[in-house]
Amino acid sequence: MASDKQSVPRGPWGEVLGRAVLLCGAYCGLKALSSLFVFPPQENAAVWLPSGLTLAVFLRASRRRWPVYLATVFLTEYFLVLFYGDAWELALSWSLGNCLRTVVGAGLMRRWLNAPVTFSRPREVIALILAGGLLSPLPSATLGVGAVTLFTLPLSPAELWEGWLNWYLSDGLGALLVAPLLLTWSGERSLPRRPWERAELVGALVLLGLVAHVTFGMLSPWGILLSLPYACLPFILWSALRLGPRGAATATGVLGSIAVWHTALGRGPFGVLPATVSERVLSVQVFLSVASMSSLFLAAMARDRWRVERSQRVLAEAGAVFAASMEPRDTLPRVARLLVPELVSGFAVWLVDEQGRWVPAVCVGLTPEQEARLREDVRQLSEPSRRCVRPEGAAVLARIQHQGRVLGGMALVRLGFTHLPRLRAAAFAEDLAHHCALALENARLLADYQAAIHVRDEFITVAAHELRTPLTSLKLQMRSFGRLLQQPATAAPEAVRPRFHSMSRQVERLGRLVEGLLDVGRINTGRLYLERELLDLGELVHDVVEQLSGELERAGCEVSLVLQPCVRGLWDRTRLEQALNHLLGNAAKFGAGHPIELRVEQREDRAYLTVRDQGIGLAPEALERIFGRFERAVSSREYGGLGLGLFLTQRIVEAHEGHIRVTSQPGQGATFVLELPASPRSSSYVPGLAPSPWPTAPADSHPT
Repeated sequence: MASDKQSVPRGPWGEVLGRAVLLCGAYCGLKALSSLFVFPPQENAAVWLPSGLTLAVFLRASRRRWPVYLATVFLTEYFLVLFYGDAWELALSWSLGNCLRTVVGAGLMRRWLNAPVTFSRPREVIALILAGGLLSPLPSATLGVGAVTLFTLPLSPAELWEGWLNWYLSDGLGALLVAPLLLTWSGERSLPRRPWERAELVGALVLLGLVAHVTFGMLSPWGILLSLPYACLPFILWSALRLGPRGAATATGVLGSIAVWHTALGRGPFGVLPATVSERVLSVQVFLSVASMSSLFLAAMARDRWRVERSQRVLAEAGAVFAASMEPRDTLPRVARLLVPELVSGFAVWLVDEQGRWVPAVCVGLTPEQEARLREDVRQLSEPSRRCVRPEGAAVLARIQHQGRVLGGMALVRLGFTHLPRLRAAAFAEDLAHHCALALENARLLADYQAAIHVRDEFITVAAHELRTPLTSLKLQMRSFGRLLQQPATAAPEAVRPRFHSMSRQVERLGRLVEGLLDVGRINTGRLYLERELLDLGELVHDVVEQLSGELERAGCEVSLVLQPCVRGLWDRTRLEQALNHLLGNAAKFGAGHPIELRVEQREDRAYLTVRDQGIGLAPEALERIFGRFERAVSSREYGGLGLGLFLTQRIVEAHEGHIRVTSQPGQGATFVLELPASPRSSSYVPGLAPSPWPTAPADSHPT
């Protein structure tokens, strides 16, 4: 870091004076460089480089500094003219003409554009052509040639016109070549930096320089060789399309320097033209003007198209961010990172809360004072969007609304800009506000849906509990009545016992339905707990089949068991019995009159329970759907049930850190396989395991 003694003077005046000194030095250097582009016997240069310098400085500087810079330009030109031995009248006229040229060019461009000039938009190039190239040289050329006629030697009308035209084109060409070069390299980049960009720029300029040197350095070109200047155009177009306005301005600057230098020495296609010196000067000036403006205009159009594509890409990415999450507090900061500083300098969103207050949701690149002013402006919006200019910069304000209901507002700000944003910016803001409104509405609908689900689950739980109390009493009464029927002293008609058993089965079925509803409520609220203990899976399967023997016999289903011994794990007995009850119940219901096979085995640290029936089977599209809550693969008119059995079974298995899968074909039955984590096997024989009273098949080591 430099010391205080080596730094520039502090304060605004010190900075202005320092820059005025730099302007004076640069003006002198460019005027000396312009003397290399003189076509003898003429005395004025073909390209007046200081005109581009002063135009660039005044376009970049604030208006309150213009008087200091104007005085600098005036005094520098005045004393330089005197230094070269010309009369003070000429010095005064030429200095005044240079100042008027700069004020006209910079003033008109600032008035038309009213924004930093980077030549990244076609309108900026058009403004440069009209103001800097066509209008601003009028006063300087008129005062310059007029002073020569008045104060040195009278000129004939032809000489006056020839001198005025050469002066006019010299000043205009200097503005077209130098101003874009200075403004594009000193301003912000219009494109993100790419890898190898500097190497590409240097390579393009070296190739252009070689081609231009060969083209314009030929001593006596003739015939088709006179059209060789067009060989430089591909390199200029490449620089414009690939490297933007900065590349276009640099390429035309290199081409102009080489072309004017060789032409002034009488070489190249323009230097050997069979014409007067003025015509040679005019030809090279027109060629360079067309090349410069064409490349700049092409680069601006390419950058404008790229800007539109970038806006569309950012809008699509913002839509994807909004769709990725239903929580606006999470998505809005991510959207802000897409916009700032890619498209805008500041971004803010306000949301209307339940009390009607406008609460900031995200604010990036803005001070609290700026955010407060913009929030008040957004609250007063009466249309979907509005373009405005505020002290902090140019802004687009947009309402966030859905079906006429205002949900909030947003502001997109470009700090430092003092002109109204384009209509395209307002359309972008409205599209972004529409995406935000949809995201907010989706979040509200999701919250309402979740609240409705919660209310439903609570209702199911409360209703199941309310049904459980009278059902428990009814079960007790049925058991007491059953014991009375079994006593020898009780004389009951023979028709009573079958009806009693039917009523008992229906009460048991109603009890299972109530327990299923309770389990659904527990699962939805996350209260399905497991009481694990060391169990033998084969023994558990044997017990469940024993409990369901009556139901299986009534369904006409013969059960075969293939139970591998000592398949143990830490499981919840009640929950696994419940899951197996659901699977056997479905097998008996959908495969009535057909056999059922149950298989238990262990491979490494996983236990497998397979339930295979030969019932109606399942369609392929129903294999995943049947595990949903209240989902059914067949019509409820043909087969009863609430569609909770497989849903509860899957949740119970997953609670045990296991998996369930099903394979089936219509008319060929279904096979359900439960995979559970098992304990390491310590013995192949389980003491006390009673032989199964059901038909069995030989043990197999692989589930089917």
